[in-house]
Amino acid sequence: MSPRLWLFVWGGIGTLLLGYVVIAASIKPGPQVSSACKASAKYRHPSLITGEMADFVYATNKRSAPAVEFQYEDQTLSLADFRRKAVLVNFWATWCAPCLKELPSLDALQGLEGSAKFEVVAIAADPKGPEAAEQFLEKLNIKNLKLYADPRLRLASAIGGANVLPVSILYDRNGEEIGRLTGEADWASSDARRLVTNVINCS
Repeated sequence: MSPRLWLFVWGGIGTLLLGYVVIAASIKPGPQVSSACKASAKYRHPSLITGEMADFVYATNKRSAPAVEFQYEDQTLSLADFRRKAVLVNFWATWCAPCLKELPSLDALQGLEGSAKFEVVAIAADPKGPEAAEQFLEKLNIKNLKLYADPRLRLASAIGGANVLPVSILYDRNGEEIGRLTGEADWASSDARRLVTNVINCS
């Protein structure tokens, strides 16, 4: 083969390689949440457990929301009534100082992310009843949270949170537990919103 022909061949190969590099560089990676969805069918992505969510613990076994009733106004509900949306269930009480400190951030989270796909279900696990709980919600200027009540602590006990408050459990739209956080956290923080929106978007 003549030198000119070799030069022509190698020039063509170089052009093809350059074109490949340009095309590859122009392809942008998908959004971070999408990657997290693909990485785990149960939305358990280690990179989301950071900052305010550092104490959040993913459920290691399949746990469905218990079918125990609680109160809302003059109705009785169970967590099955919230199927088809992701929910963050929070248990609090009027005597629990960390609970009261945490409630405004839960209220803010509901205001920011609440939709047909997600709700913060804050349940007053308090023997004093919903009337006493309502007074505290008014004092704290809570605007977005509904007043759910579990005065006999039946649901709180079934869920394993009656002895330690506050406790927050995140469920997917099928009522399966993603994980839980025991103790106070800032649920309006960017760390919490990333964790929650990952479950919303992956559902």
